Amino acid sequence: MEISQNILVVCINTRVCTHLTIILKGGNNVGKKLVCDVFDAVMIDNIDGSVAGSTTLQSANIDVAVSEVEVRAGKGNALQATLHVQRDINVDLTDVEWNPEWIAKQLGTSITTGADVAYAMPKWYTCVDFGTAIGFSLDNTPLVSESGLTIFDENGKELIVTTDYTITGKEVTIIDGEVGEKYEVRTYKYNTPETTQVLTFESDKFAKGVTLVLSTFETDENEANQYEIQYQFTNALPNGSFQINTSSEKQASTQNLKLKIAKPTTSTVVGKYLRIPLSA
Repeated sequence: MEISQNILVVCINTRVCTHLTIILKGGNNVGKKLVCDVFDAVMIDNIDGSVAGSTTLQSANIDVAVSEVEVRAGKGNALQATLHVQRDINVDLTDVEWNPEWIAKQLGTSITTGADVAYAMPKWYTCVDFGTAIGFSLDNTPLVSESGLTIFDENGKELIVTTDYTITGKEVTIIDGEVGEKYEVRTYKYNTPETTQVLTFESDKFAKGVTLVLSTFETDENEANQYEIQYQFTNALPNGSFQINTSSEKQASTQNLKLKIAKPTTSTVVGKYLRIPLSA
């Protein structure tokens, strides 16, 4: 495998003593080396090859932790040795852009496209004159049967179909209704278009391994990008836990994705770091 002479490659190994493979020929290491910006991220499913990515991360952190066991003995229980037990690598990503692909990776499922059934949210409608009847038009057409359509008047009384109203398509006709009367449509079910994206939550499916690539830039003291910095992990496991938080204050809701880096079956190398010169 040929690598540009100025590329720095660091292989991250799971053995106690980290193995470094450094290929660095030529080039002058002058000036200050600064990493001042957040990562971009790409996740490639290791089974089906599907790709999710983001260039709108608010934060992206790599946490490498080594577990140690101290061996103490003798007078004063002095430290005799330190045994390195394991190295854990965790990645925590927070994205400001709403990305259903992130959720799919957490759930171990995929997004499909096709018609489905949705529920309308509560909404008030004002009666108008249709010419032959008084009523209002819904935003969507309720299902023909078992739509769950519920309508309440301004006093909180639920209307009864055929007795208080009839419905044809989207049009609701209020029996003995008057123009200007207001009615709350609490909910109803309706068919969505064929272009609807659907993501299912399945209790027996969990996150699968992905190849995770994180990229940012190394900058000098003059704020000029000198190198692209890439971290590559070939077996990153989303932990499957996530939260969706919203508030009444209008602000962007962020998504959080946590991944653990697992060891490949046939190797102790779990990832690598590339320092790629932009002038190459």
